This record gives sequence, C-alpha cells and structure tokens, in this order.
Amino acid sequence: MGKYKQIISSLIFNIAETILIFLVGKILGLETNNIIIVMLCFMISRGFFGKSLHFKTWYRCLIWSLLILLSLFMILKIDLRVSILFTIFSAFIMTGRSNINDMYLWSGKVSKYDALKDFVSVSPNHPILLEHEEYWRKNYPVRYDIFKLYFRENKTYQEIAEIKGFDDNTIIKRESATIYSILERPLGLPPIQK
Repeated sequence: MGKYKQIISSLIFNIAETILIFLVGKILGLETNNIIIVMLCFMISRGFFGKSLHFKTWYRCLIWSLLILLSLFMILKIDLRVSILFTIFSAFIMTGRSNINDMYLWSGKVSKYDALKDFVSVSPNHPILLEHEEYWRKNYPVRYDIFKLYFRENKTYQEIAEIKGFDDNTIIKRESATIYSILERPLGLPPIQK
C-alpha cells in the first residue's frame, strides 16, 4: 500500500510541477509550442545522458526545476536554437556525468586500487569478475553495490556515501580493500603497497 501511495504522490507532484513550469513560460509570453519543445528537450536529454540527479526533498526539486527552466525560457525569448543548445547543456549538467573528472580519461588522482579499476575497464565481462559479482549480488549486497559503483562506475567514496546514505566512507574503504584482496590473486593484480 505504501508503494502505491508513493507512486501516486510522485505522479501528482510531477504533474503539478510540469503545469507550474508551463505556466511560468506562458507568463513570460512564450508560444506554447516553444515551451513544449524546451521542456521535452530537457526531459529527453536528461534521460539520454544517463542517471539524473534528484533531490531528497520536493521543494528543492521544485525550486531548482523552476530556476533552470526559467533561465532556459529567458534564453528562448532570444532564440529557439540557442535555447535548445542550452537546454541540452543544462540537462547534461543535471546528471552525474558533468564532473570534469568524467570528461577525460585521467582524473589526476591515483588510487591503490587502480590496477583493479583498470582491469575492470579493459575486461568488464571477465568470467572471474562476473562470477564474484554475481556471488556478491546474492550474498553481500553492500559489497556488490560498492564494487559496481567504485570499480565499474568509477564513483568516488564521497559520491558512494551519498548514494548509499552512509554517514562516512568507512564501510566503502573496508569493502574496497576486501574486494581487491579477494580478486588480487585470481586476476594476477599487483599487491597493494602498504
């Protein structure tokens, strides 16, 4: 019952937010079809770029959505094409992919687990990796999530702590060390320098 209540309240909020944003565009004197183009372009682009950022509270979501679309509507008053370009850029910013470290191949940081990260990026479907990953998924869900987020998706400890709702990164550090030690010998990884 609680799940359906959450779905219904989320649906009502999203509809109300969409109507409110649309009305802001109308108040600015924009054409209906242009408002719809910008709104659809923003939503589709966010979905295309990957996992979107979400706020934990409804009012922060509403405020940021209104501010972002208001700025896009202001640009729309100048030119539709420029507004669409900024809409796509804004959608990209609203995903986790906008981090400068994700734009190029080197982040500038060195991790003692880089050997395993490199192995995962080069051989993501290696049978040993898949076997351990499946075992962790069934038996150690926290370890599985940390493996997926840290070694496969290259998230930082801080990002993982936020995603998982951890108070600090102690669990992440411990699990990363355990994961590396489990896979070190079967994958022929270099031992970690102490």
